[in-house]
Amino acid sequence: MKNKTKSLRLFTAIALVAFAGFSAFAVVNTESETPAQENQYWFNMNSAGNTPLPGEVAQNNLPCAEKNEVADCARRYSESQTTGSGASRTVIPSQINNHNDYRSREN
Repeated sequence: MKNKTKSLRLFTAIALVAFAGFSAFAVVNTESETPAQENQYWFNMNSAGNTPLPGEVAQNNLPCAEKNEVADCARRYSESQTTGSGASRTVIPSQINNHNDYRSREN
């Protein structure tokens, strides 16, 4: 009887350790497959509303809050769509119409 109890306890302990190990592996494996979120930057548009001005703008400093049909006030781009940093950050010319969010001027 004592041998059965010892064997059962040993089997339970091994099963718990194995379960914990496999669970930890699954969590680490899932996290490594998730891509990192890319930084996003807002840019004011020129007066014609078709070219982003150099220098990123904080979202709470955007001159417009509306999101109508035309993206003529400000546009948001991913870091990979820009070059430079801070006040010298600009949108890569081939990415100008590939913005991922925008704000419109009030009419």
